[in-house]
Amino acid sequence: MVAFALLFRSLWHILKILFRQEEQKAIMLAVLFILIIGTVFYHNIEGMSYLDTLYFSVMTLAAVGYGYLSPDTALGKLFKIVFVLNGLGIITAVIANFNHALAEYYKKKRHHGEKKN
Repeated sequence: MVAFALLFRSLWHILKILFRQEEQKAIMLAVLFILIIGTVFYHNIEGMSYLDTLYFSVMTLAAVGYGYLSPDTALGKLFKIVFVLNGLGIITAVIANFNHALAEYYKKKRHHGEKKN
């Protein structure tokens, strides 16, 4: 339980570093925007429920793609191609920024540890 608390504390500090960056705020808005677009598109074109379309959009962007939900129409399939190509770029930017914040956190942590010695 202590290890979990320490991990959560570290994650909290990393997220604070992450969201001080204007670039990260813009990227998270892009993630939200693309998820809304995917959810609304699939609901209107494929006739899926909003929950199913949100789930489908998240699984697609996370490159999980379980396969039991998939677009049935040609327009839905074409949209998915564009959705994936754009979405993976955005998700890659999220991961890159998270890695940058993680490195900054450990750099600060190491620097503070050296000051105490």
